[in-house]
Amino acid sequence: MWAKIDVPCIGGPVDGRSLLVPVDDDGAPPATIDQGWLWIEYGGELLDADMSGVYELEPIAGGGPPWEYIWTGSVSDQKR
Repeated sequence: MWAKIDVPCIGGPVDGRSLLVPVDDDGAPPATIDQGWLWIEYGGELLDADMSGVYELEPIAGGGPPWEYIWTGSVSDQKR
């Protein structure tokens, strides 16, 4: 069985929730979480959500753990 970790999300469609994600051999979660992963986990809950972005892994202090996922909007959103 794969090891998993809860990582809190800041901003975006699942703001305030924690994602249960697998960790690699070094104990680190995925560097990004895209909309494909979110659709599999949350499905219909996201129908009205703005999905134009990704969650990027950021250490809270130093190199982590602990980590958090920060929502990064699409490039077109950032130009507005």
